[in-house]
Formats: sequence, structure tokens, C-alpha cells
Amino acid sequence: MQALGDGVRRIHPNPFWRQSEAEFDASLTAAPEHLAQLDDIDARAEVMRLTAQIDGHTGVYLGEAGFHLYAIHLYEFGGDFAVIAAADAALVGATVLSIDGVPVADAAAAVAPYSPFDNESTIRLVVPTLLTTPEVLRAAGVIDDMAAPHYVVRLTDGSEREIDPDQLSWEEFVAIDPKPIGMTKIASIPALARIDEPFWTTVLDAAPDGGEALYLQYNEVVRTSGPRSIDQLADEIDAALSGGNITRLVVDLRYNPGGNVREYAPLLSVLTTNPTLAAPRSLVVLIGRQTFSAAVLLATELDNLTNAVFVGEPTGGSPNLYADPSPLTLPNSGIVVNVSSEFFEAGGLSDLRDAIAPDIAVTVGLDDFLAGRDPVLDAALALA
Repeated sequence: MQALGDGVRRIHPNPFWRQSEAEFDASLTAAPEHLAQLDDIDARAEVMRLTAQIDGHTGVYLGEAGFHLYAIHLYEFGGDFAVIAAADAALVGATVLSIDGVPVADAAAAVAPYSPFDNESTIRLVVPTLLTTPEVLRAAGVIDDMAAPHYVVRLTDGSEREIDPDQLSWEEFVAIDPKPIGMTKIASIPALARIDEPFWTTVLDAAPDGGEALYLQYNEVVRTSGPRSIDQLADEIDAALSGGNITRLVVDLRYNPGGNVREYAPLLSVLTTNPTLAAPRSLVVLIGRQTFSAAVLLATELDNLTNAVFVGEPTGGSPNLYADPSPLTLPNSGIVVNVSSEFFEAGGLSDLRDAIAPDIAVTVGLDDFLAGRDPVLDAALALA
């Protein structure tokens, strides 16, 4: 624990912004005796819990911890944890009632301390995945036997079933479901069919003023999406907005967990300088709990520099945030803790928000998801 404390102090620019140094040191002082009683799996989970309070980027990442996932994908809809993807199609839409006899609300509260977070939306995003992580469920005292989690679910026809899904490695899960945290790719739903592509555009139905709406889904802050570069994307959007037919641009950041903050500059330049976007409600930005890291920094700049209307849910990241994590490998255990190394101040010192709240709050319910509806995008297109 000495190495963890020293490493956090060395790498993180301000590790005690949320919890006091005394609280942090007290948790580390108590840890060795507790860790000595744990096996390797529970020890990794305990270090995950100890570091989760620092910020949304600091902690032991599930994909690097050697942990597994049960072969179901959960998402939270209005307090219900529902299956959005599973090998058994009959499970899609089912809501979890309990795990190994523990009511799902209690199970969610038990695993929440293992989630790094910037705000409540981050926790809301990550908890469903923790509820399908056997090692975390055991460490949190929700289950005893990782081979038999005994999920009780209510199917869409109202019947109940107990299931014990297969355990998959993180790599095996990602091979069939590329986004384990948050919403995943669903081929039958247009807004979800291409969320594995960093960015793409299409022209949607006419805007209320009679013009056309250009829709940009921006899913990852990177340099290229296939053969298309971010510079090309920016030039294409600039040309489309200058052509006269496009009167509204919808930028969908709902499924963007971030990337390289230095890569969105060409897009930001167009969105802040093209004269078409000076008109009221010509720029609409869709946000949600998966809008995180570099994506929320872009959203913050748009909030500060444009008249964009934000639609959806509060972001999972903060306008000012700690990020750019560096790996810290603990001696003896080999546990890797990622520690934020930089403070990004997109909102400015006076911005004390822990999230960007939407101007127009719209949520997607389980019924919407099952029917393939997108009320958030619908609201953006309907703005008059």
C-alpha cells in the first residue's frame, strides 16, 4: 500500500480534491491487514474499491484486471437493470430482480463503490457492468459461488426465470459485444447500428424550418474512422452547412467515452465558425451518461463557445476533469492501477458543475429500446 500511496501522489496532480489526504491514508493504512486475508481475486477487487474514489479515470480497469463477465449485457433504464444483449434472444428486455437472493437494488448499492466516477451518471453507467462481473459481485458480498450467480429475471411476457450465464473473459466478451460498458451495438436500431464506428454522418428528415438536418454520430475522439480523417469530416460538414440545404446539425455524443482530446480540434473549429450554426437551434448536441472524458471536454467547449442546445441526459464526465491516466504497477501483486496525470479545465475555474445537464431532458425507456425508438433524436429533430 505504500507503493500505491506514493505512486498516486507522484502521478496525480491533485489526488485529494474529493477525499481528504487523511481519509486516503487511513484507507491505505487499514488495507494491508485486510488484504492479507484475501485471495488474489478479492485483493484486486479491493484495490479497485480503494482507488475508485479518486476520479473517473483513476482505478483498476475491469478489462485489465483479469476479471470476467457473465454472458449478458445489462443497461439501466429508470432504475431497472435490463438485458439488452444475450446469446438467448428470449432474455433481451428481461429485468433483473435479484442476484443470488439479493434484491437487485441492494446488489447495485453493494458494487457501486467499485466504480471510478466523475459524477452520479458515471456510476449509473458502470454499475450494470459491475453487476455482471463475477469477481466484483463476490468481493462485494453479493454472491458466494461465481459459477452460480442465480440471477432471477422477469421476462417481457411477465414470467420469471433463474439463470446462471456462462463466464467469459473480457476478451471473449468484447469479441461478440464490443462495448461492455453502456449501450452496445444493436443492428436493428439505426442510432445503435454503427456505434462501433468512430464517426459517421447522414442526412435526416427535414428540419421544422423546411431545411435538412445533418446528423453526426461521434463515438470516439480519434484521428480516423476507416479511410476518413477528422479533417475530412470537418471539411465535409463545413461544405454541407454552406450549401444552403442543411439548416440544422445534430451532433450525437451519447455513446462517446472519449479518446485523444487533441483530435477534435478540426471539428470544433467548424462548429464554432460556420455561419449557418449561428442561427438559434441550428446546432443540437445529444449527450448522456456515456459522454465522458474527451467527449465531455468537447461538449463543454461547445457549451461555452456556441448557442448549442443540449438534449438527453447529464453527461458521465465533468466539464473540468482529471484524465490522461498513467499505469502504476504495484510490486508483489502486479496489480495495475491507472492514475490520472493531468487536469483538463475546459469549463474554466468558475465552472463547478460535475456534469453538463441537458437543456431538454429526454430519456430512453426500456419500452423505447425494445421498440427501436429514439426519443432523444426525435426531440432534437422536432425543435422549432
